[in-house]
Amino acid sequence: MISLGIVGTGTIAPFYISAINWLNENNDSNIRVSAAVNRTRESNERAKHELKIPRTYTTIIDMLENEKLDGVIIAVSASQIYDVTSALIPYQVPLLIEKPPGLTAEQTKSLEVLSKQHGTSIMVGFNRRFYSVVSQAKNVIEEAGGLLGMRMDVFERYRSLRENNYPPEKLEMLFTGNSIHCIDLIRYYCGDPKTVNAFHNSQDVEPFNHRYAALIVSESNIPVTFQAYWHALGNWNYELYIPDGKIQFTNLEEAHVFLRNKEPYRLLPEAADVNAKPGFANQILYFINNVVTQSQSAVYEGSMSIQDAVRTMQLVESLSPSTEECII
Repeated sequence: MISLGIVGTGTIAPFYISAINWLNENNDSNIRVSAAVNRTRESNERAKHELKIPRTYTTIIDMLENEKLDGVIIAVSASQIYDVTSALIPYQVPLLIEKPPGLTAEQTKSLEVLSKQHGTSIMVGFNRRFYSVVSQAKNVIEEAGGLLGMRMDVFERYRSLRENNYPPEKLEMLFTGNSIHCIDLIRYYCGDPKTVNAFHNSQDVEPFNHRYAALIVSESNIPVTFQAYWHALGNWNYELYIPDGKIQFTNLEEAHVFLRNKEPYRLLPEAADVNAKPGFANQILYFINNVVTQSQSAVYEGSMSIQDAVRTMQLVESLSPSTEECII
């Protein structure tokens, strides 16, 4: 049995529990969330009764001293992830942390340094990489002969969220805390950037602020156009251009393939993405099979490791420069 702890059982934790339950029922897995940490008694009571987590604690130290865990999921709010991760790293338990791993690339880099100092493996939960339709799109690209280019639209519902009393501090973190999912997919498909020519209206007043546009060229010479106009109408969507065709994601979960002289067809999600939050089940399996297992012999530094996440955070920051233009 794989025994996991979880820190924070608010909005995201139920999706992890649901994905783990699905894996146990359909994938011959034997994974258990044995313990949880929350700051309040009310949250711990909810974790016990609603999420069926048997033991709860109010401090990380208490949980780690009383539990033998194979890994810990950090599912706290974006503003807390860095501090909680920093506190857990010295205990050398493999960590699956929510995004963003830090509020800045510098903070993320400091987590990388700490992970090497203490020999602690860290994986960042960029679950969009694990969507079954994303894996299928990668196969289509390979069969077509490679990726010619990419377009990524990253519209955030800034005004709608504000009108519905979304916390102001979270509103101002949308680019780092939320748009990062789309930005990470750029690296996933195209590789690390070689050049970034970015524009951002950081000083203009609404509705002319929150405008982002960029031309990115990856190290493998794949051009990417990026745009995000938060006060217009739009949604997350992207296109992948291949020889004699394209793959069109109307959002991050649904995709259609268009090929010259062929009928278009849809990429269909697999059962894990239909019955649990998309990407979560396969992400947990990856964490167990690659991070938890490998950490017994070496610090994990592969895909979505904290080392990998530093490069995603650097791309995030290059797309929202403090000056009007940024070239790297």
